[in-house]
Amino acid sequence: MEKCVRCGEVEEDRRTLWMACFYEMNELGIPFIEYKIKGILQDKIGEEESKVLKGVMLDIFSEEGTEFDRPFYTLRVCKDCRADWMQAIKDWFNYMPDYKERPSTGTGVFIRELGICKELTEEEIKETFNV
Repeated sequence: MEKCVRCGEVEEDRRTLWMACFYEMNELGIPFIEYKIKGILQDKIGEEESKVLKGVMLDIFSEEGTEFDRPFYTLRVCKDCRADWMQAIKDWFNYMPDYKERPSTGTGVFIRELGICKELTEEEIKETFNV
């Protein structure tokens, strides 16, 4: 019997969600298990722009013979929680937030938020730094 790390249900039938996006996913406060895949790039798929070694995607600038050390993260969940995860990915893909078109605020104050730099407005500066 295995416990779903998301909802806590205890059953035998679990699924493993894999996440690899070159970001320290543990910063999200989610109980991921982190793994590392290490090796030397040996294989190329035709003339496609991606290179693969045993199914691990590497950046297109890697040369054959390059050593790599890539992290990936997993969660063991029930089928219902896996379905929620897939729905969340679908929702994310189909929704384009306003910040993509957000003009400069002119403050010159930036913060890092989930791996991107975001320029704060005057109001956000006051809220964030209690000024």
